[in-house]
Amino acid sequence: MIKVSIMTIGDEICIGQIVNTNASWIASQCTAVGAKIINHFAVPDERDAMINGLDMLINNSDFVLITGGLGPTHDDITKPVLTKYFNDTLVLHEPTFKRLKEMYKKRGSEFLERNKCLAYLPSKCRVLSNNAGAAPGMLFEQNGKYIIAMPGVPSEMKEILLNHVLPFIKNEIINKKSDVVLYKTLNTIGIPESHLADLLGNPDEFLNSGSLAFLPSYKGVKLRIGFASENSETAQEEISKIEKYIRSRAGRFISGIGEEVIADTVGKLLKEKSKTVSVAESCTGGLLGGAFTDIPGSSDYFIGGVIVYSNAAKLNILGVPKEIIDKFGAVSEETAIELAKNVREKFNTDYGISVTGIAGPGGGTQEKPVGTVWIGISDSKISVANKFVFADDRTVNRELFVGRALGLLYMKLMDRL
Repeated sequence: MIKVSIMTIGDEICIGQIVNTNASWIASQCTAVGAKIINHFAVPDERDAMINGLDMLINNSDFVLITGGLGPTHDDITKPVLTKYFNDTLVLHEPTFKRLKEMYKKRGSEFLERNKCLAYLPSKCRVLSNNAGAAPGMLFEQNGKYIIAMPGVPSEMKEILLNHVLPFIKNEIINKKSDVVLYKTLNTIGIPESHLADLLGNPDEFLNSGSLAFLPSYKGVKLRIGFASENSETAQEEISKIEKYIRSRAGRFISGIGEEVIADTVGKLLKEKSKTVSVAESCTGGLLGGAFTDIPGSSDYFIGGVIVYSNAAKLNILGVPKEIIDKFGAVSEETAIELAKNVREKFNTDYGISVTGIAGPGGGTQEKPVGTVWIGISDSKISVANKFVFADDRTVNRELFVGRALGLLYMKLMDRL
C-alpha cells in the first residue's frame, strides 16, 4: 500500500500557538483515496530539524507531504532546505514569475522585489501551480519516492493537494497495483463506548480481517470501519458487510455517517418533517443555539432561543413560576420542563429544548454536584426532562450538555424517546 507521511513546518505549530488543522485535512483526503498515513510530524523553522525529519520520514514512506515555509521572509526555510537536500540550485521559473506579476496587478498591489523570490524554484522540481495564492508547490522524486512541498496557508494547500497531489497519489496506487485502505465512519449517540462494545460482541466474529475503532467524543461515539484490499471494490464490499452487522446490533443508536455532526443530522430530520425548534439555555450560554446556526440553512427550522442565565431571567423572560425555583431550584426537572414548554410557546415552535445545569467549577453541592444538568424537551403533547451527571470541567461539561440535548431531540424525532 502507498504510505504517506505528513510534515508540518513552523514554530507556531510546535509551540502550540495554532492547531495543526492542515495535517488533519491532508490525512483525511489521502485516506479517502486509499493511501495509508503513517506519520504526522512537526518541526520548527530550523534547517537541521527539517533535514533530520526528512531523513527519518523518507525511509519508510512513499510520499512525504510538507506544508509551510514557502513564503518570502527569512523564516521561510522550506525551499532553501529542499534545494540543499537535493543538491540543486534555484532558477527563475518564468511561468510563475509571470503569474505573480499578473496576480499582484489584478489585486492592485505593488509587486515588491522581495516577492520575486517566490518565482525562484529548484531546477529539479516539478512545479505545482497555485491558483489560490502566490507560492507554488514543488514535487521532488528520489529513488521512486516523492517529497512534495505545499504552502501552509490552508486555502492554498488545499488547492494544490486537490488539483495536483491527490491525482498523483491515485495514479501511483494504480500503477504500482498497491493495496488500498478504505474507511467508513458511523456516528452513534445515546450509548456509552463500553455499552456499544458489549452490544457488538467479539470483533473477531464479524470483522473478517477488517478493523474497527471506537472514537468517543462529547457528542457520541464514532465507529470507524477499515479494510485493506488489493482493490477498492473489494474493500468497499467488506466494509459494507461489517456495517450491515453493526447496524443489525446497534442500528437504533446510529445517527449518521462520516463527518456529519449531530446538529446537521437533527437539522435534516427537522427539515424532512417540516418541524421547528427553539431553545432556552442557562449554563450553555448560547452554545446549543450556536450548534444549530453553524449549519447553513438552519433558519428553515431553528427559529430562535434565549439565554436565561440568572433566576431573574428565568422568571421574567420565560415565566418560570417563582415557587418552582424556590422549591426545586434552577437546576431541577421542574424548572427544565417549564423552560422547554415556555420557550416553545414563546417562539411558536414544534419543539422546545432547555438546558439548565451546573457547569462548574463552583456551584455544586452534595445533592447537585458539578456536572449535573437537566435537559427539557417539549412538544404539543408532552413536556419531559432528563437528568445527567457529567464531569468536573466547565468547558467539557458545556460541550457534553449540548451534545446530549441534541441527542435527545434526535431520539424524539426518531420516536425513540
